[in-house]
Amino acid sequence: MKLSKLHFDKVMEITKLFGKYISSYASGELDDTSKYYESIFSLEREADDAKERIISEVSRGPFHPMDREDIIRLVLTMDDIAANLKAASRKLLYSDPRDAPEDVRSGLIKLTKLLEEIVSRLGDALDALISGSKEVLRLADAVERKEEEIDEFRHDLIAKILRWGDSSRKLSSVLMIKEAVENIEAASDKAEDVADVIRSIVAVGSL
Repeated sequence: MKLSKLHFDKVMEITKLFGKYISSYASGELDDTSKYYESIFSLEREADDAKERIISEVSRGPFHPMDREDIIRLVLTMDDIAANLKAASRKLLYSDPRDAPEDVRSGLIKLTKLLEEIVSRLGDALDALISGSKEVLRLADAVERKEEEIDEFRHDLIAKILRWGDSSRKLSSVLMIKEAVENIEAASDKAEDVADVIRSIVAVGSL
């Protein structure tokens, strides 16, 4: 579980870096955006290495099969957060933020801040699980509530993107930004899925 926390720390680092990426993207600072993408790409590879190390350790260790399955599911699902953010950052490189209206660009920034909040809440839940805190279920529930907020915000942002698309001649930018938003929302879904795994681990441990 402590190795899982090290992996999570990489995912959190990617999430924060993605926030900087989006801020520079929305401001039209394309050189900085490219540099942030390279850093995200590198960190995601480090997270992959950490994931593989954990799976290797768990495979060799004296774990009950159910424990092994939970830990592997926890790590693989956390890794999906990083993978979706990498995908979102890559797709945005194929668009020009200067084509997008202000409400879409500001919406991207807000969505990314909400994502940082849910991943931070997930970290609190994971810390509680590792320490054996009685607060773990309450913290996992907080992750779910934040995901619901993100989902609602994402619906509004997609509507704005579609309205922009109706009048835009830059359909490639519209498409890539919409797809990136879907990846960001998918990352928040994966954070909720990790919270579900945490609940499952707690439930098994209480039997």
